Parts: sequence; C-alpha cells; structure tokens
Amino acid sequence: MIYSLIKYLLKVTIYSYFRRVSILGQEYIPTQGPVIFVANHPSALIDPLVVITGIKRRINPIAAAEFFGGKIKTWILKNKFHMIPVYRPHLTKDLSKTSNTDMFTHCHQLLLNQGALLIFPEGTSETDKGIRNLKTGAARIALDAERLSENKIKVQIIPIGLNYSNSHQFRSDLFIKVGPPILTKNINSDTDNQVHDLTYLIKTGLIDTLLHTGSKELNKLTNSIENFYQNYLEESMEIKKGDAFRHFEIQKKVIEATVYSLTNHKDKAVKISNRIKKHLDRNKSEGIYLSDAFKKLAFSEVIELLFGLPAYLLGCILNLLPFLLVKKIFKSIQVKEAFRGSVAMIIGLFIFLFWYISVVIISTLITKISIIGILIFIVGYLSGLYAISWSKLFFILSQKLSVYRMKRLKSKAYHEIRTEQKNLLEALNEFRAVFDLKNN
Repeated sequence: MIYSLIKYLLKVTIYSYFRRVSILGQEYIPTQGPVIFVANHPSALIDPLVVITGIKRRINPIAAAEFFGGKIKTWILKNKFHMIPVYRPHLTKDLSKTSNTDMFTHCHQLLLNQGALLIFPEGTSETDKGIRNLKTGAARIALDAERLSENKIKVQIIPIGLNYSNSHQFRSDLFIKVGPPILTKNINSDTDNQVHDLTYLIKTGLIDTLLHTGSKELNKLTNSIENFYQNYLEESMEIKKGDAFRHFEIQKKVIEATVYSLTNHKDKAVKISNRIKKHLDRNKSEGIYLSDAFKKLAFSEVIELLFGLPAYLLGCILNLLPFLLVKKIFKSIQVKEAFRGSVAMIIGLFIFLFWYISVVIISTLITKISIIGILIFIVGYLSGLYAISWSKLFFILSQKLSVYRMKRLKSKAYHEIRTEQKNLLEALNEFRAVFDLKNN
C-alpha cells in the first residue's frame, strides 16, 4: 500500500514537473512474464521515477549501492521501493564491497519468478543526447536467467528512450518511446561472445528510441541547426505543436541529415552551422531568444493574455511563496548537472506537499468547513500550472515587442537579421533536398 501511494504521488509530481509527457509504443510493454526494461540515463533520479510510474506492473530497479546506507534507509529502499544495489568498483571506497554476486542472484531469481527489472546499462547518469557505451550487465542477466531455467523462460528486453526537451527545466517536455522487445534468440547461439552480441542489439534498440548523434561535437552542431530550423520544418509540414511523435521524427531526420551533410559535404556544412550559431548569437544580443519572435501574435493568444490574467494572478498568489522557497533552496545546493532536475523536482514535491497540507488544515480550522480547504488545494494546483503557461505566453509577447521595437528603431539591424535568416533557410533547404533525394 505504501509503494502504491508513493508511486501515485510521484506520478502526480512528474506530470506537474513536465508540461507534457507523451508515450509511444506502450503495446510493447509486457503485462506479465520475465522482462528487463533498459533505458538511457540523462537525468539521475528522474529517469527511474518516470519509468516506474509509467508502467503498471511492479518494477525492481537496479541502483548504485552508494545511494544506500544505514539500516533504515537500506530497508526502505529494498523492501518498499524494491531496489537492488549494484556496486561500482571505481566509485566504491570500501574495496571489500565490490562483489555483485548477490545482485546477480537476486536478479536471476526475480526473472525466474516472472518478475520485472529496470536497468540503466550506461552505468552512470550524464546529460547527453543519445546513448553512450553500455555495460554488459543486462545481457548477462538475461542469458544467465534463461540458462538457469534450462530455457524454460524467455526474457524480453524492452528498450525505453527518455527524450527530454530539457530535463532540468521545470515545465519542459518529455517524449518516451518504447521499442519492440529484444530476445536472446535474435543472436547467433554459436557465437563465442553472446553477451557482446546481445549488448550490441540492446544499444541498437535504444538508439532507435532516442535522438542519437553519437558524439558531443555532433550534439553541438545539431543543436544549433535544430534551434534554428525546427519550427520552420514543422510549420512547412503542418505539424501540430502537441504532436510529440511527429516532432520526435522531425528531430531524428534533422540529426540524420546533419550527420550525412557533415560526412559528405563537411566544409560547407560546418560553415553553415557556424553561420547559424553566429546568427542566433546576434539575435540574443538584441534580446531575441525565440524564433517565434518574428511571427505575428495570434488573435487567440491576445485573447488568452487578456482573459487569462485573473487566473494567472490567482495562481501566483496561491503558489508564489512555495515556488520562491524551492528556488532559493535549489540555488543554495551544489549538484552535478545530471542531478539538477531530480533535486529540483524532489525539493518541489516536499515543499508544495507541505504547503498545501498546511493550507487545507488552516482553511478547515478557520472556516470549520473541510470542503473549503480541498477546493483551495484544487484551485491552487490548477491555477499554479496555468500561471506558468500564461507567463510563457507573456514572454513570447515580450519577444515580439522586442522585434517590433528593433524594426522601428534599428531598421538596418532588423533587415540584416531577416536577410541572413532567409539565406540560411535557403541553404538548409538545399541540404534537405540533397538528403531527401539520397534517401528516396
């Protein structure tokens, strides 16, 4: 019961932290039978919570042993969160505690009993796009479990791609793509290194679920091109903003086209990428951070800004104090980049939970009517989320006003930016035509 309650609370927190959570491929998630879920690991604690709360069956995540410690904490993590500690020799101070024999035995037993494991085969959490080199643990566990059962069980390995627009930014987007199952029968049974071959299949399966470039250098190049070209592509192809799958597919195409251009037309592609970076930097120097800034404000957006103001103010009144408190505490804590989003979300969970419980209790004591406190909680929660949405819309308005002001007061700079924008779009469209021709 405690596990179910915490899981529900965490699910509400995740759907509050992210603006949009979209899942594709849920039909690949087995409801029964031995299974190992494998996922990329860009955002520390958020990653396992996203997977655990998104899947109905009970999952046993393998977690770094250094997160355990103390009898009470270890008991809670093992017995209430069903976590399995794994020792990482390069991070373990006590050299006597580097054996993972118990971990492998526990995992084998779970699979033999039709259980589900969650493994992050990269081993560590780093805020990278795509997938890094994988450890062989998932493949070893799957192969050994089938061998121990004398092939009476067949372990399914399910790749899960966690694609964050920005995992460390509140109210960003998360697109989860679940891939088809990877089975041990897909590798050559006569090969000398089945573990290596299965690990390769796992990596290939994960790459298909992710925006994968393969290197930090390509990340930088594709990021600048995406920031400039993404909106234009989606508009030209009439893709709706809420269509997470099409958005993901376009991003993958941009990455593939960039990699192809850098391989076959490197000098020209690098030159265009540098021009895009210079163009975006100049926009920022003028106070323009959004490509949407050059578009006219839609009539529906104007209406929402006007009539949504009361709801925005209400959301601020009911949520500003805990929001500022979370912000202050978070700024005072020094954490690795991969843990930033996780720490912010956990701090927010406890502070907002305490805040709203206090509001409900105080309102009930003052009014003697319990329903008042519950209504304040519901209104506060919904208006708080709307306040964030409204403030982003207001930021878009301020960007459009910046463009209008530049057009009036700095007409030369405005026309230079617009001309370069047009030239860059034409150059990218040429690359796109060459890439499309090659693929067709």
